[in-house]
This record gives sequence, C-alpha cells and structure tokens, in this order.
Amino acid sequence: MIIHSSFLVFLLGTLFAVISGATFDVYRFIFGYAIVFTAVLAVSYSNNYFDASTDKYSTQTAFSGGSKILVEHPELLRLAKWIAIGLFVLSIILGFLFMVVFSYPITFPILVILSNILGWVYTAPPIKLVYRGLGELSTMIAAGFIIPGMGCFVVIGKIDASFVVLAIPFLMYGFAFSINFEIPDINADLRGNKKTLIVRKGQRFGFILTVLLLFLATLSFLVIAQLRLIPGVINFWLITLLSLIPLGFTIWSLMKHDTDQTFAIKLVTRNVSSMFFLIILINGYFLFLILS
Repeated sequence: MIIHSSFLVFLLGTLFAVISGATFDVYRFIFGYAIVFTAVLAVSYSNNYFDASTDKYSTQTAFSGGSKILVEHPELLRLAKWIAIGLFVLSIILGFLFMVVFSYPITFPILVILSNILGWVYTAPPIKLVYRGLGELSTMIAAGFIIPGMGCFVVIGKIDASFVVLAIPFLMYGFAFSINFEIPDINADLRGNKKTLIVRKGQRFGFILTVLLLFLATLSFLVIAQLRLIPGVINFWLITLLSLIPLGFTIWSLMKHDTDQTFAIKLVTRNVSSMFFLIILINGYFLFLILS
C-alpha cells in the first residue's frame, strides 16, 4: 500500500510540473521514481527491523501493523537490516547519478540524502522519531512535500513557489494519513512505548483531528482558488469540490466512531481509501488537462 501511494503522490508532482510548462521526459520520470521507490522500500525494511519487538502486538491491516515476517522469522532480522541499509545507499547513489546524467543542481542529491535520513531515523536509534512524538511530522513532510516534490523536481529541475503553495493542502493530507495509520496500532504502540498522538490522546482525538486536517486542506484549496495563488489552467474550484469527498467520509467516521477496535479499523480504512481516491481523481484531472 505504501509503495502504491508513493507512486500516486510522485505522479501528482510530475503532472503538476508538466501543467506548469515543463516538458515530460519519460527517462527522467522513471529514473526519478527509481530513487523514490528504493527509498520507500528501504523505509519499509528498516521499520520492520526496528519495530520487530512492537509488531508482535499489532493487528495487521492493508496499510499498518507491519508484515510480521520478522516476528515469525527472527533469523531474518540481520538480513532485513542490511537490505534496508543497502537500499538507502542505492537511493542516494541514484540521486548523484541522476544529477550527473541530467546535469541537475547539487540540491537534487542533497534532497535525496535528507529524505533518506528522514526515513532512516523514523524508527532507527538514537533519534527514533516515532518513539519521541515526532512520527506524524516526519510522515507529513515525506508524503505531503518530499515525494510529490521529487516528482516535480525530476521534471522541471527545481521546486518552485507554485509547488510550495500546492503542497500546503497535501501536507494536511500527509498528517491525516499518519494519524489514520496509527489508529489500528494503538495497542501495539502503547505496549511498544511509541509516543504517537493516538497513544497520547486516544482514538477519538485521532478522528477529530482527521476531520480538522481535511477541513484545512479543503480550505487551502478554496483560498488558492479564490486568490489565484497558482496561475495557469488548473481549476482549483473543482479540486476544492473534489476534496469534499474525503472530508465527508471522515466526518461520517467521526459521527459513527465508538470504542470497538474492529469497527474503528473499518472506519480508518474508508478514511484512507477516500484520501487515495482524491489523489487518483486529481491525477486524472491533471492528465486530462495535459492531453486536452
């Protein structure tokens, strides 16, 4: 699920760059996503490695709970660690190769390095962001800015002011994703001493915060449309309208929420699916603008 979502937001950044006037280059696109893919895969391995002691308490869902492979096969722990390190190194090497092959500025591999460091320290000691109450912030930055930003960067050669404005609502979605990923894992995270917002504030707080974040995302699209903060052909009134879909789902989830964990997981699944659906709709709309 995380791999698929990373492609969707990377594609969003790429399509936005093309709409903004950049020329699409399939080689840069594939090369650029290879950098992101290896980094995201590395995070998956490192999280499974460093969270192995916590995952044995978790409930596995489509997007959370860990794979439990290392719980069932602890003999693979060392291998998983070195695969994670190898993938992080490979992502950074690919970042430098991309800079050389396409004559990009040094800021590109620097962004790749910082992104990989952020992924590593999410669970790795001594920083262990998710164990110190900073996991949501790192996920928000990665999902809402870095990955779509990489999609934009590999096509247009920079991250410009228009993308920074566009990233504001997607930072809200990134934060909301993180919160919803944590809700099914509340018991495991509590026993594993993770200081997530859901552990500290409870599930209901998570559903309330999700509604607030998605409301702020819709409001951001509304402000962009009203003030014409991003010039061009994109109709942000339409995107504002589309953003009401996940907002409606999360409001419904908040109204239906109770203390039953199984039912809460079903609500979270709908919340996350509705946010993915919005990204797919926006990508489809961007593609339509490019092809029309």
